[in-house]
Amino acid sequence: MRRLRLPFRRPRPAVLLAAGLAAAALGTIATFGPASAGATKATPQEIVTAFNDGFADGRADATGDDNRDGRIDEDESGWDCHTMGNRVCGAPIVPTECKGAGVAVGLCVTVASRPAYGWANPDGSRVDNPDGHAQIRDLDEKPGTPGFPSALRALDAEWREHH
Repeated sequence: MRRLRLPFRRPRPAVLLAAGLAAAALGTIATFGPASAGATKATPQEIVTAFNDGFADGRADATGDDNRDGRIDEDESGWDCHTMGNRVCGAPIVPTECKGAGVAVGLCVTVASRPAYGWANPDGSRVDNPDGHAQIRDLDEKPGTPGFPSALRALDAEWREHH
């Protein structure tokens, strides 16, 4: 099979190296060389500061940190509700067990969304818990009563202890 002929010669490595060095030299002269008419020459500290500011802005833009505070909050463009936070996307749907929970509605929705789970005690006995909806329905405290938030915190602490 014949090799395809190009209408021009391939550049030799020495030519490519010379072109790269020339571009680097011209860039260096333009940056650090004599100032153009009306322009002031930047000090090395100003150049480093400008580079760092540009790097921080570019990093924040790439990660979605809109307010550039170093972390991605829920309403910023980099937030992914499927992998960050409580992994609940959109407005939470408040189950009937949590109606009237007041300030504890967020924790109530979290507890209600948990599946059934269980564990084995050191003595070999098994403990099985129903899903979060059933656990909230079985509480002695009802939504809106003063003891309801502390009962939810106890359910949440038990879940965290075993997961």
